[in-house]
Amino acid sequence: MRPVRHFRFGMIAVFALALFTVAAAQQPAQLVVTNVRVFTGERSIERASITVADGKIVRITADAPATTGVTIDGAGKTALPGLIDSHIHVLAGMAGTTEAETRVFMKDRLQERLQSFLRHGVTTVKSAGDPTELILKVRQDLREGSLAGPRLLVVGPVFTAPGGHPVVTVCARNDWCRANLAIEVDSEQEARRHVRRLVEAGVDAIKLVYDGGNARGIPLEKLRPEVMKAIVAEGRSMGIPVTAHAQRESTILEVLAAGVAGVEHGPLEPPTSDAIAQALRNPERSLVSTFTGLAALAPPQALLQSKLQALADLYKAGVRIVVGTDMDMTGPEPPGLATVQEVETLVKVGLSQEAALKAATSVAARHLGRDKEIGTLEAGMSADILLVRGNPLTNIADLHQVDAVVQGGKVVFRREP
Repeated sequence: MRPVRHFRFGMIAVFALALFTVAAAQQPAQLVVTNVRVFTGERSIERASITVADGKIVRITADAPATTGVTIDGAGKTALPGLIDSHIHVLAGMAGTTEAETRVFMKDRLQERLQSFLRHGVTTVKSAGDPTELILKVRQDLREGSLAGPRLLVVGPVFTAPGGHPVVTVCARNDWCRANLAIEVDSEQEARRHVRRLVEAGVDAIKLVYDGGNARGIPLEKLRPEVMKAIVAEGRSMGIPVTAHAQRESTILEVLAAGVAGVEHGPLEPPTSDAIAQALRNPERSLVSTFTGLAALAPPQALLQSKLQALADLYKAGVRIVVGTDMDMTGPEPPGLATVQEVETLVKVGLSQEAALKAATSVAARHLGRDKEIGTLEAGMSADILLVRGNPLTNIADLHQVDAVVQGGKVVFRREP
């Protein structure tokens, strides 16, 4: 009887496999990208098809599956994860204005500005300092679909010392800006209370500002070490990452000693020792580049070269670099273009094309704590796909040749033939 039982088991297994295969074949696919080179955010596949359904990637296979949905021919093109800009400012560009003027900007210009990110292949951004109520409204509108644009992560107002940056710099003589763009704290208890308030309101991260130049020649106040540590500890206890704006070697070492998970901007000059690199080589820490935002201010060429050399030195020392631009939404440059330019800059300072692409995809997603959702192309991940003509793995400038952008499984931009 034993052979009969084995025969029955084998038939049941074959029948079950056949049912699974039929069910899989009949599953309606919303989108298939065929015959395309794939950079998953971690590795390259020379020729494959990407199947998308219900907003997520279902599979990446060698053969093109049959589908009743949308098919995009990827011949001669490269599919990669939607780009991530880990440091922009959605509303802070309105810092010198009033609340009423900011709301007019949101009503009249914000939609076009957000869509520009999508046209350049940027599907996720982190806004690094905004009024709480207004930025949460923008994020809600994006989630609900009344606004079209990238996935938005927010920090709300930034933490700073009384009399620190940005309250006496970009918010000088503007009470509304000072009250809504920054939180001035000088005690551990006060710092922890405000962190809890922001997290309960729904922010995705916390940012503190530790340095920022001079205001009218007057040195700016800085957060005390124990206050910074309280901000970091409270954020960590609530599962929220804390990063810090710091640009000098000494201040960067001080914020890292306080325990921050990332440094925004980083040194303007090459470090004089290995201390910053040693502190940043922790796998939980990152440096957000923001070179393009500095360049937009048209500083002396020597300062730009110094910043580039600092990035190059830290990368060579093993520091994890993440793409961020520090660009706001009010300037003449189309939002999203700076993100691509930042990736190109990282190649110029010594990152390989692949490493620079990772800095705007998989590495950025890990920095933001979203690597289970975005940043790579693999089964189960959100279907945020950038399709470009050419191959940015060999020519990073091909990132400008956007053919199509998919966000959450929907085609949100398609280049005219």
